[in-house]
Amino acid sequence: MRIANHKIDSMIRELVPFTNYNATITARIVDRGSWQEYEIIHWRTKILSYKLDTNQILSLEVGYISQTTSSLVGRILRNLPRRAVEEYLPYIVRKDDMRRVRSMLRM
Repeated sequence: MRIANHKIDSMIRELVPFTNYNATITARIVDRGSWQEYEIIHWRTKILSYKLDTNQILSLEVGYISQTTSSLVGRILRNLPRRAVEEYLPYIVRKDDMRRVRSMLRM
């Protein structure tokens, strides 16, 4: 379903598939056999891999790519379940990346 960009936050919060109005951001649920993955792709870069049955972030592109992508990562971080984000933070090892993530989370 194509949506306006202002609806992206609620779609991420609800973990539902979407495509934004100009098809540059896509979220989908992928069946991985014994589990399902919610993934968000911006252009052709996978930004988020999220395991639905365990509510666990498997991967998140936190390095600087562009202002637009960084903005999307911030929206993802603020709209995923808080516990999943908190559990993922220790896996961010670069200080610059952690500083950027804290800024995105408005910490």
